[in-house]
Amino acid sequence: MRRGCGVARYELYGLGSDRLPPRYSSYTSYKFPATVSVPKAFGGGSSTVKDLFSQAFEELEKCAQRSRCNRHFRLLGEGVGLSDILDEWGFYFFAFGPEGQGGVWPKDDRGVTFAQVVGKYPATKFAEVGIHITALRSAGFLAATLLHEFAHIAGAPGASDEDYAQHAAGKLPKRKLKQLHLAEEAVLVCGLRQHYKQDVIGAIDLIKRAREAEPKRIA
Repeated sequence: MRRGCGVARYELYGLGSDRLPPRYSSYTSYKFPATVSVPKAFGGGSSTVKDLFSQAFEELEKCAQRSRCNRHFRLLGEGVGLSDILDEWGFYFFAFGPEGQGGVWPKDDRGVTFAQVVGKYPATKFAEVGIHITALRSAGFLAATLLHEFAHIAGAPGASDEDYAQHAAGKLPKRKLKQLHLAEEAVLVCGLRQHYKQDVIGAIDLIKRAREAEPKRIA
C-alpha cells in the first residue's frame, strides 16, 4: 500500500502490489512501469510513477478543500463530496491500454480512454481503476484524470456505445450531453481548469464477470 498526501489509500499494480487486476471488456491490463518518459508531443520529461501519483493526490487534497468542488460531487447522486471519497475510499490502480499496446504512447489523444472505473464496491468503499499511459504525462493531468473517475464513484453517469456514436456524429441531445459531461465538469469546478476537456463525456466499464464477494477495503 502507498499513501498519498493526507489519508487517501491506494495501491499500484507492479509498484507495491501484484494483486491481479479485474477482467473487463475493452483494454488489456499490465503493470505500471517504474518511470515514464513522456514524448514531446505530450509535454516531455521523465518522472517516476510513484511520484506522479503522490503529487496527484496532493493536488486532489487541495481540490477537496474547495467547497464548490465538494458541492459538485455531492450533487452527482451518491451524496458524497470529494473530501469524503479521499477520506473513506481505497483504490487499486493498474495500467491499461489496447491489446498489444500496453505502455505505447499514441500520436495524440484522439480516441484514447485516459482512465476507467472498472470496479466500484460501495459496501467496502473500494474501487478499481485502469489508467492509460497518456494520463501519466504530468501530476496535474493525472490529478484531473482521477478527479473525473472519482466523480463516477460519486454517481456521475457513463455513456453507452450508442451515446458515443451519437456524440461522435454530433447528434447527442444537449440534455444527455450535459448529463454525461458531469464527470469531466468536476475537473473544471474543482480548480484544474488547464486540464479540463470540453468535448469529453464520461464512461463506466464495470466488471462483467460475477464475484462471490466484494474485495476487502485497503487498510
